[in-house]
Amino acid sequence: MSDFETLRYEVADGVCSITLARPEKRNAVNDVMFRELGDATEGAAVDADARVVLVRGEGRSFCAGIDLGMFSHEAFQNTGNFHAFVRMAQRAYRSLQTMPKPSIAAAQGHALGAGFQLALACDVRICAEDITFGMFEVRYGIIPDLGGNRPLTLLVGPARAKELVWTGRTVDAAEAERIGLANRVVSTDALAKEAEELAGQLAAAPPIPISLTKSIINRATELSAEAVMDREAELQQRAITSEDQKEAVAAFLEKRPPRYSGR
Repeated sequence: MSDFETLRYEVADGVCSITLARPEKRNAVNDVMFRELGDATEGAAVDADARVVLVRGEGRSFCAGIDLGMFSHEAFQNTGNFHAFVRMAQRAYRSLQTMPKPSIAAAQGHALGAGFQLALACDVRICAEDITFGMFEVRYGIIPDLGGNRPLTLLVGPARAKELVWTGRTVDAAEAERIGLANRVVSTDALAKEAEELAGQLAAAPPIPISLTKSIINRATELSAEAVMDREAELQQRAITSEDQKEAVAAFLEKRPPRYSGR
């Protein structure tokens, strides 16, 4: 994949690392980063070498939100073009939520506004003990528009989601873990290792059932119990007839590590 100006894209051992690389700006998102995040995540979704996507930020912050310089950007001044700008900015957030591959956010320091929504777009959040989450959009007279309203509501419930969005109050690591925003809270020094180990574990897992269960869980609250079970039966048929399922059984019986192909 092409070199990027505001982030790094690296793939090794099945893990695609997308690292926000504006540490001097606490990885605040400008128009270039929005575009590059979209390109990177859409590329990761179809990258045959990538089985897991790990999103992280260089430096002391994951992402401090939208670069305030964006409020003077043409899209904010010429509102006739604003819808097209938002759809462009949403690309990465949509891709992370809808791609068949699992995604992990390794978040430290600040994850605010657009940065909070980026963490919410990922399937799992591993957080450092210094994390601060906050949805600040209402403070600036705007709304969260990067897909964060839905995962926030599913994670913490409608009433708490409204409170967090309306007040813009921040959430520290202890509360994030208690209310379900953080899957794990670890020391700042251990964040990279914990996130990389989980990414490696998922990259080594059979990709077909990982993908199929993501599609089921993502819609679990929208469907009836009967519809979910129908979907499970349908997708299990695909899993049980895959080469990887046969490899999983053979590896278990032969007491060796499995070698999954994604077929």
